[in-house]
Amino acid sequence: MSSEISPIQGFISVLVAIVLIVASIARLNGVDSREPPAAKPTVPLLGHVFGLLWNGTAYFQQLCDKNPNIPAITIPIFKAKTYIITAPWLLQAVQRNSRIISFDPFLSFATDRIAGCSKHAQNILREKPAGGQGGNHNVIHAMHPTLLGDGLDDMNESMIKRLKLWNDALAARAPMKIDLCEWCREVITVAASESMWGELNPFKSKVIRDAFWDFEGGMNALLLKFLPQLTARRGWKGRETLFNAFVEYYKADGTKSGSQLAKARWNCLHEMGVSLEDIARLETSMCIGLLANTVPTAFWFLFDVCSRPEILEKIRGELYEHAVHIDPETKSAIVDLADIREHCPFIIAALQESLRTRNTGRATRLVYEDVVIDNKYLLKKGSIIQIPYQAVHEHEKVWGSTSKNFDPTRFLNRTQRKVGGFLEFGMSPNTCPGRHFAAGEILSFVAALILRFDLTPTISSPGAPWNEPEIQPSSVVTSFAALKNPLLVSATPREKYQDYDWDFRVTRGSGRFELIMG
Repeated sequence: MSSEISPIQGFISVLVAIVLIVASIARLNGVDSREPPAAKPTVPLLGHVFGLLWNGTAYFQQLCDKNPNIPAITIPIFKAKTYIITAPWLLQAVQRNSRIISFDPFLSFATDRIAGCSKHAQNILREKPAGGQGGNHNVIHAMHPTLLGDGLDDMNESMIKRLKLWNDALAARAPMKIDLCEWCREVITVAASESMWGELNPFKSKVIRDAFWDFEGGMNALLLKFLPQLTARRGWKGRETLFNAFVEYYKADGTKSGSQLAKARWNCLHEMGVSLEDIARLETSMCIGLLANTVPTAFWFLFDVCSRPEILEKIRGELYEHAVHIDPETKSAIVDLADIREHCPFIIAALQESLRTRNTGRATRLVYEDVVIDNKYLLKKGSIIQIPYQAVHEHEKVWGSTSKNFDPTRFLNRTQRKVGGFLEFGMSPNTCPGRHFAAGEILSFVAALILRFDLTPTISSPGAPWNEPEIQPSSVVTSFAALKNPLLVSATPREKYQDYDWDFRVTRGSGRFELIMG
């Protein structure tokens, strides 16, 4: 008998192998009847893999759109399980089980993949259930008090001083055309970083600012951690440039003139035995939290306000009545951030509505142990939970039949503020510690522009509506879509108080904004 395999035998062997592989995948993809129902992929068996590779994290929202009336679904990919949760009442069940459904592992993931810290630092910072020393919790605990009261007021005062300089420079050159998105990026990057790191702030250098945005823009490839010098060159080079700048910052004792927040982070990490180099890497990743979402939030909020004339005029009227202090003798106009916080509910409501309608991010959790939520759905150990913000923010049982419409008044009626329907600032116990600073920064930035300038898209005729800009996927750490092209606008000084000196102040207080929390 010949030892060679005939073409027919070879075909049969391949066919058998394919059947075995398919059967194995099907078995691995099996979903327990107690788990949320499985989402059916467009392409059988490997469809979810292709969906994630092709669409990235936007694939989760696409599955929600295909399964609009299902509060939780399962995405089985081989042995791994991902659960997508969209119903507010299930989010509360997740919160009640925060001990075993946790965000903590993703902090450790960021320490490794985003910051690039040493194994020693990773062990110090890793959560205790995973064998670490729990240092991440210590850092977050040290940060909280510095982002309220005097610490927050100090940062706000520093920030608005930079806003004044940029606005005065724009007024001196106006009328002029600006790329609105790029303008937001430059102004907020400089103002926020200066308020954080003080006189030796590395972001004073345009090279460092560009390096950060290269780092942020190359994040998707960088997270793979596969020969990053080659496969994620742009993001890796940006990160290393920023890292080296922070090494020099700490060697020069930069925190001496920095914020209470910068000092608290340094002291806490140093006391835990984290090296200067690893602290510099962690501060590099801290820039993501400070800037990556604040900049696009400010842009989209400004766009949402300026593209709706009736809302723009209502906000201007509220600001003039309650937050702008005019002195005809000295010809000065002062905007008080505390007055915006305490007496201007409509602009705060408009900000939150912009966040609700624009945020395309998601909350992510890891399941430590098998758990049943809502007495109905089994979530298995080792699985990942994804909670797409858009699906929650458009849930009709929370926001009504007009959930996809832009309507700031929905945040003014306390009786309509239902728990679990707004996740912009996170969900307990993992809420954003810097939300009050971010809100103050964005509100001051937008207020300063709309009070002093008329912004008009250059491609529109006078009085024509703003066109929704084309968008493209952004980095995985950003919760807002990026623009495909520049958005050019004409900035023209308004006649009202045009020859006045515009400035800001922060009347001291708690610094807290009345923000809705998930």
